[in-house]
Amino acid sequence: MVRVRIEKYDRISWQNIARVLCLMALPVFLALPVHADIYMKRQPDGTLSFSDCPVGGNWDIYYQEKRHGKGSVFKKDRLDRIITDIALDQGMDPVIIKGIVQVESGYNTRALSSKGAIGLMQLMPQTATSLGVRDPWDPVENITGGTKYISHLLSRYQGDLTKALAAYNAGPTVVDAYEGIPPYQETKEYVKSVLAIINGGRK
Repeated sequence: MVRVRIEKYDRISWQNIARVLCLMALPVFLALPVHADIYMKRQPDGTLSFSDCPVGGNWDIYYQEKRHGKGSVFKKDRLDRIITDIALDQGMDPVIIKGIVQVESGYNTRALSSKGAIGLMQLMPQTATSLGVRDPWDPVENITGGTKYISHLLSRYQGDLTKALAAYNAGPTVVDAYEGIPPYQETKEYVKSVLAIINGGRK
C-alpha cells in the first residue's frame, strides 16, 4: 500500500501540491490572526497578478505586513499604494479610486452595508462575481474589481465622471432612465462627496 501511494504522489506536480497545501492551510489561517503578505507577478501579457498564497515561481513580495501579537490590518498608506498600482495598471486615475474608497468604506476592509455590499469599494456579491472577483473581502481583489467596474462605467458614459459615479452608487439602469444623476438624496450626496475628494486630491 505504501509503495502504491508513493507512485501516485510521484505523478503529482509540485505546483499542484502547493495548491493543495494552501487549501489545507486555509482553515488554520481563518482561525489565526490575519497577516496581509501580498505577492505580485507580471504575466506574459503585461497584466499584474496579486496573491497571498503564490504558486510557482517569479513572485515578488509586494507588501509584507508587520506581525503583531493581536493580529494586523492594512494601514491606509499601504492601501493607497495598492490602489495607485492597480489603478495605473488599469489606466485609471488613482485619485478617483481613492475618492470612491473613502466615501464607500472609509478605508475599512471589513465594511459591510445593510444591503450586502462588501469591502473597500462596496461590491455587491453579484457584481463581484461578474467582475471575476473570487474573494470580495480580499483588499487587492476588491480594489481590482471596483476599479474595473468604474472604468467600465466611464467608458459607458463616454468619460462623464458624474454619471459614472452615480451609476456606481445607484446602478446604470437608474442613471440611464433619468439620463443623469437620479433624484435620490443618497446618490446626490455620494457623487458630491466623491467629486470633492477627487478635486481636492488633484490640487
